Amino acid sequence: MLASRSPKRIRRRSTLFAALALSATLLLSALVPQNVAPAHARPLFRMPFRCGQTWIASTRSNHNPLYAVDFNRDNDFGDAVIASAGGTISVIRNLGDESYGRYMIINHGGGWTTLYAHLSETFGSVGQSVSMGTRIGSVGNSGGSSGAHLHYEQRYNSSAVKAILGSYEVKYFDDYQPLTSHNSC
Repeated sequence: MLASRSPKRIRRRSTLFAALALSATLLLSALVPQNVAPAHARPLFRMPFRCGQTWIASTRSNHNPLYAVDFNRDNDFGDAVIASAGGTISVIRNLGDESYGRYMIINHGGGWTTLYAHLSETFGSVGQSVSMGTRIGSVGNSGGSSGAHLHYEQRYNSSAVKAILGSYEVKYFDDYQPLTSHNSC
């Protein structure tokens, strides 16, 4: 025969179980951030050059910002720079002989932007929508540049992040990465 449990003992166990469940719920709610915006998927970015062109991508540990990429090839001054993904032009500035010189930022939504710097000229206007492959400027030597090249950044929430071009993750810190563009092929 089973011994019957006293109602007092059952209430104590029920109270203990409820207290443990409440404590676990409170602990989990304290550990899981409540007001964090969800991460937005990275857009498909392509190289900012015409289909089939091969460029040397350079990164270095003393670059500012750290995850910027410099693109070069022989006789590149004036070569077309194209949007690496669709978006809206949010900034066009010319800082003269300082810093980025002539540069443009395209907003791709969800906190994602791209920056194109040291341009010799820009095409488009702030607020204009551009598609992947739209010409937005020309390679130049403006700002604090020591020679013609494109300074390129992919940014998330205003901070430069490691660049991914198509499915290729740019290697940091490597001075010589020949890459062929598949933008709008």
